[in-house]
Order: sequence, then structure tokens, then C-alpha cells
Amino acid sequence: MRVKFGLLTERQIQILKMRSDGKEYSEIAKELGTSVENVFIIEKRALKNIEAARDTLRAANHAGIIGRIRINSGTKLVEIPAYIMSEADRMKVKVISNFTKIYDDIRYGIPGAIKGQELVKAITVYIMHDGTLFFLPAMSDGEDEVNYKNSYHNGKQEG
Repeated sequence: MRVKFGLLTERQIQILKMRSDGKEYSEIAKELGTSVENVFIIEKRALKNIEAARDTLRAANHAGIIGRIRINSGTKLVEIPAYIMSEADRMKVKVISNFTKIYDDIRYGIPGAIKGQELVKAITVYIMHDGTLFFLPAMSDGEDEVNYKNSYHNGKQEG
């Protein structure tokens, strides 16, 4: 049985992490004992699943996303939970989570986002009306095309 983390399998996460670390397809294939084509297909499916998650979040905007928080690279891991809770309080949402769950959601949901004790890739945290959190890699400037009820960027409300 394959282990899944959200929409991604453990193998997909492993390959995305290796690619984000700069490894070539041939290096990954050799290390994992598979073909270059298989590595390429697994990565392509993972990226398709990530895009599906983004599309789902865009659609969910009208069904319960209260806001989003962008957390920039260089942020220390120990600072992230308190930052999320503080911003959720501003949005008047009670988030039920803890450091370990937040850390795991980032680590397994966004391979390569953490190095050592800090973020090396910016992430976006989506806060749902029921306190559920979703973590995705921060999108480029096009992210602002989605209109959220409340949007926060490093503690400042946008719109």
C-alpha cells in the first residue's frame, strides 16, 4: 500500500525533493533503481496533483477560505505556528493545530520547503472558516488574481 500525503505519494514527494535539491533525472533514476522515464512521469503526475490542489483552493475561495498568509523563505520554523495563530486571531478564526502538525504539513506537503530549522521556499497558508489549514508553495505574482475575503502578507492586511 502506498503512503499518501494529501494528493502526493511518498515517492512523488521524494522525487520532488530530489529535483528541488538540483538532482538530474538520471541521478534520481540511478539512486532509486528505476528508469529516467519513470522519474519524469512521477514528477509530472506530482506537479499535476499540486496544480489540481491549487485549482481546488481557488474554487474553495467561494466556499469557505477566510484568508491566506504568505510566509517568506528565511522564516524560522519555531516562529511559524505562533505567526499563523496570531494572523488567524486577526481573522477571528480558531485554528486547531500544533507545531508538529504544522511542521509535518509543510515538510510533507511542500517537499524542499524546509532546510535545517527554516523555510527555504516561501509558502502560502490558507485558512478555512472551520480552522482547517492548507499549505502550498507560494505562487508567483499571479496569486493576487484570486480575491480572498481577507488576505495577509507578513502581518499586513491586503484588501
